[in-house]
Amino acid sequence: MRWLILPAVLVLAAPAVGAPDATEATAATAAPSSAPLSLDRATAEQLATLDGVDAALAGRIVALRASRGGHLASVEELRVLDGISPAALDTLRREVGVELVLGAGGKEFNTVDEVLAEFAHEPTVQMVQRWTDDYARTSPDMIRSWNSAARGFAALPRLQVEYYTRNDWNRDFKYIQEGTAFDTQPTSVDEGQTGRILVRGQWDLSELVMSSDRIRIINESQDAVKMRDKLLSQVTRLYFDRRRHQVEMLLNPRPSLEGQVEDELRLLELTASIDAMTGGQFSRAIRGGG
Repeated sequence: MRWLILPAVLVLAAPAVGAPDATEATAATAAPSSAPLSLDRATAEQLATLDGVDAALAGRIVALRASRGGHLASVEELRVLDGISPAALDTLRREVGVELVLGAGGKEFNTVDEVLAEFAHEPTVQMVQRWTDDYARTSPDMIRSWNSAARGFAALPRLQVEYYTRNDWNRDFKYIQEGTAFDTQPTSVDEGQTGRILVRGQWDLSELVMSSDRIRIINESQDAVKMRDKLLSQVTRLYFDRRRHQVEMLLNPRPSLEGQVEDELRLLELTASIDAMTGGQFSRAIRGGG
């Protein structure tokens, strides 16, 4: 399928009652004298030349057009104007055409690769998946590090440290008798302190085979893998939903302002959802050009 985005606009006019057949209408439209006024380009002065449209009504039409971003998708949008008569609406349906914007930029797309190349500056899905892993801390490298650490827990012994201290004090006395009186005199004093440190290491052989910590880490790793699969599936779906929406906006742009706003809000919603799963890295990469 070949898509063409043109810088020009196509002006379509609703045929009047009793109008010539399609072949005659095409020929009449091609003639400069019978070409309808463009609802998006006609000035107030041009609109005021139509039957049933005075200067005041023409001015309100131009003001409404300006308030809606310079584009009116249908003559029926003019019904919101106060004082517009059925006769004026009939005249506008016959004499005024609406613009169908086929595109902008004059780009011609002949292959799928040419269309997708328009988004080459944006992050790839692999980059988005890696950012999701990093933000959720569920990357395979991190899970492997948990398991490796769990295997080493039981290899460390349970240590017990004991410290003993002893204070020694010893004194010798000599007894002296003089008549009926006794006296004592110290002959030597021995004071000292001794200390001892005892360190014990204990291994549990059952823990070396399969420790409780390792069992806990294995269970948590399995939960992390399930969560990772769910997150990657979700962010991948969001990424390609967004890309499909971008392609639709590129190849089939909506003619009305309301439709364009709706498309833009949907694009912002999908972008925000991906940002929520990557910690904002997705938008930062887009602003940085990749």
